Amino acid sequence: MQEFLPQNLRYAKLVDRYSRYIDSPVLRLKFLNSALSVTPPHDRWKKLPLVGSLPDRAFIILELSKVLPLDQQVPLGIKVASLLYRIRYALYGLSLMTVVLACAGLVYGVSRIVSSVSVSTEAKDIVNSIQTAPSSKEGEAVAAIGSGAGLSLDKIWLAEKGEGYEFYSNGARVLTEFETEGSPRSFYKFDLEGLTENPGKEEILSRPVGIVYHLSESDLIPFANRNNSSLNHLSRELLEYAQQHRLYNYIIDRFGRTYRVVRDESAANHAGNSIWSDGHSVFVNLSASFVGVCFEGRGAAMGAEGINEAQIYAARVLTAVLRSKYGIDDSNCVTHGLVSVNPANRLMGYHTDWVSEFPFEALGLSNKYDAELVAISRLGFGYDQAYVNAAGGKWPGLERANATLQQTAEKNGFSLEKEKQLLSRVFRRIYSMQRSLER
Repeated sequence: MQEFLPQNLRYAKLVDRYSRYIDSPVLRLKFLNSALSVTPPHDRWKKLPLVGSLPDRAFIILELSKVLPLDQQVPLGIKVASLLYRIRYALYGLSLMTVVLACAGLVYGVSRIVSSVSVSTEAKDIVNSIQTAPSSKEGEAVAAIGSGAGLSLDKIWLAEKGEGYEFYSNGARVLTEFETEGSPRSFYKFDLEGLTENPGKEEILSRPVGIVYHLSESDLIPFANRNNSSLNHLSRELLEYAQQHRLYNYIIDRFGRTYRVVRDESAANHAGNSIWSDGHSVFVNLSASFVGVCFEGRGAAMGAEGINEAQIYAARVLTAVLRSKYGIDDSNCVTHGLVSVNPANRLMGYHTDWVSEFPFEALGLSNKYDAELVAISRLGFGYDQAYVNAAGGKWPGLERANATLQQTAEKNGFSLEKEKQLLSRVFRRIYSMQRSLER
């Protein structure tokens, strides 16, 4: 007697199913006896799902055709099974591929589950460690950037240059997608001690001698992952606007990416009417003589919603690159709020961005809020309460400038107002010279 293994049982069920196509009980019994009395041929594809039964079906249909009346129409199920048997090898290949992909998907799914469990455990440990760690004030990470780890200026060079970027040995990466030309640099270097004694002996230069730091004061949105697309969009709008109007030489966006806008050898329209001295020389209208570096931001507050750590680090390495490339002295790295003047009313602070709170130390620079404001002490400019308020009150550089101006007036035997009038003539002379050179 034939032993009914699982595969034989499956064959018997198929035989029973196909016997239902026979209406005559006698013919049905004859079909069952003949189909079940023989063993179907062995086929190595029988283990495949769905299509593995095609050889058995074909064998059963052959037995069925022996007893079906000649005048009976062939059932649709038999026609379909016959057709599938003819293209069985194509179906075998498709089925085999499905099995392989299913197995691969199962392995991948299991690995993802294991990985997620592992990551979740690690994340939980990290969260716990953060929760148990002492909290820090906003900006402490920024203040910690200024350390002894910085490279000396002679160790900084252009390490790699490619399409759309420059990479420097100190880690600075400058993106050049928005780079454009500006007006050629040409400016006077006025001798501080010879402003009144030696007119006409001024030196004309064409390489930048300093850096002015700015705030864009542009539109901002909360610095959060959900706003990532909008943050990028606003940064790009700022870059496109700056490129169109040639506003700055560099912009550092809120992600800490540094973009060159106007090339270094060209003057950007960033400083306007402005004055600065390094203690030896005086420079007027600093767009021509200083590189303009702008932080994307509104207000000088530090933190995620103000000037962040990524921007400070980018400014630090960019400052080192520029100082190394052009021999810029620390004393000529200053902020817009400390150099901006209004010749019409003879007051400081026409622009007040970074008139206070600039993180000089974090950029590896000395604090320029301690430096004497030569616009006041040597060129007779004044200031109003709004300027003092913007700076958060008086500061050492302002007080030192006032003291120097008072001493000069007393030495010359003039009142303070008379001394300012005389110094205003000096400013008009050097201002006119610089304007003529620019034209």
